[in-house]
Amino acid sequence: MTKAEIIAKTLGAMNLNPPEDEPPFSDEQDEEGLIISVLQERLPEGADIKTCEDFRHLNVECCDTCHNFYPHYEMSVIDLLPDGGKAWVCDTVKWAIYPEKYRELQEWSRKSSQGKLLRKIFGEDVDE
Repeated sequence: MTKAEIIAKTLGAMNLNPPEDEPPFSDEQDEEGLIISVLQERLPEGADIKTCEDFRHLNVECCDTCHNFYPHYEMSVIDLLPDGGKAWVCDTVKWAIYPEKYRELQEWSRKSSQGKLLRKIFGEDVDE
């Protein structure tokens, strides 16, 4: 996918669509303009940015929060996939691509005081 295609798809998923006759940026700092500007800054250049759909073979469900609520902040850019490409993916796909990083995060959440506090806040079991 291209950067423009990802921006259009993201706005559609959020039920926001840029007007056809207006440039994507305006002087007004409305929600749509903010989202577009954040995505313009975060997304890599190039015509072949992979998305979650390209990783269906990993058999993981996409993260609803990442895709639908604040994708401009929650989705991740992976600059260096194992094949050298770039991707725009949600957390569950990112963890499936890099399981060792997921294990490190899980270990941190079990062992660090900050991780334990977050687990407690979100109602997960915390070993005292």
